[in-house]
Amino acid sequence: QESWLPAPPALTQQSPLPSQSGGEIPGVLYVLFPVVYSLVFVLGLAGNGSVLWYFLRTRTATAPANIFLANLASLDLLFVLTLPFRVGYHTLRNDWPFGEALCKLTGSLFYANLYGSSLFLSCICLERYVTVVHPLRLLRLRQPRYRMAACLAIWALLAAAGLYLALRGPLTRPFPDGRLACLENFSSDSWRGRISGVSLFAAAVGFLLPLTVIGICYPLIARRLLDTPGMTAGSRAARRKALRTVLVVLAVFLICFAPYHLTQVVHTLGRLGTLEGCRLLRGTYVARRVTMALTSLNACLDPLVYYCAAERFAWSPPCRAGCSGGLFTVAPPALRSLGWFVILGVTGLATCFRSEWGLFKQGTLT
Repeated sequence: QESWLPAPPALTQQSPLPSQSGGEIPGVLYVLFPVVYSLVFVLGLAGNGSVLWYFLRTRTATAPANIFLANLASLDLLFVLTLPFRVGYHTLRNDWPFGEALCKLTGSLFYANLYGSSLFLSCICLERYVTVVHPLRLLRLRQPRYRMAACLAIWALLAAAGLYLALRGPLTRPFPDGRLACLENFSSDSWRGRISGVSLFAAAVGFLLPLTVIGICYPLIARRLLDTPGMTAGSRAARRKALRTVLVVLAVFLICFAPYHLTQVVHTLGRLGTLEGCRLLRGTYVARRVTMALTSLNACLDPLVYYCAAERFAWSPPCRAGCSGGLFTVAPPALRSLGWFVILGVTGLATCFRSEWGLFKQGTLT
């Protein structure tokens, strides 16, 4: 995954960058990346598979508060199913043996997850904002058909972007030593042309815009929570839940997406000549691959968003024996055995700080 954006070519014959010398990265990363992607595959498959299985079993995927969550889980699940191919690619030291079609498919799903997750998460924050700050004035926007329309628009945008990527010609290119690169090793002309423009546009629309939405929603929800005296216990608990949802979404953005986009913008400016220096490009070449691996963690962290925001999502009480024994009661055994207990440990600790556990367990609509 860290090699899915074009790699920088040599600036001079005396100081080639990794892409021109065979796509080399520090040797430890050839071990680290397969380990990271394997863990994300196991945990992401377990977590998102459990969420979708629960929604389907209980027929709550179309409940108003769950529509965005179900779509986000579906996107995460599609993405994690491509990770075994990335494990193979890096295990073979950046040699792609799976053909052109799978290179295009896995690349399209990576970018779909990266930017689709951002859009779905920002929609979740907007939904929380409308629920808390304008529950009556914007009541019509809370109807399921508007949520469904937003989801369809996001999927259509992702499909169009994936089609554009697939139709731009071959995405596998040979390294000098005969290995086959997938979505890297592009020429300098390609970078100065469409690649730089697309990269900067995607960073603006797919990261800065959703981050702005989240950054605005969080303080507005917090202000409404603090400025409304005389609320009932249930109403205050509902608003605190909305605030926590936005806070978790913001944390996912900052942990998973911010490092990649900052690195990508710096690297793109270096390729355009706005920022100069061979050492800079070598550093961003490796840093971008590390941060792209970091973006895959969102498939493991998104279940925290489900935990905070889902309607009638059944978790067993985890605050027993010193907060060490939470179990996901709705997951089928096959999915639990994949390692979902790691995510449960994190969410179990978070649950210990929830004073309104009773409301949540009873399925209070917020």
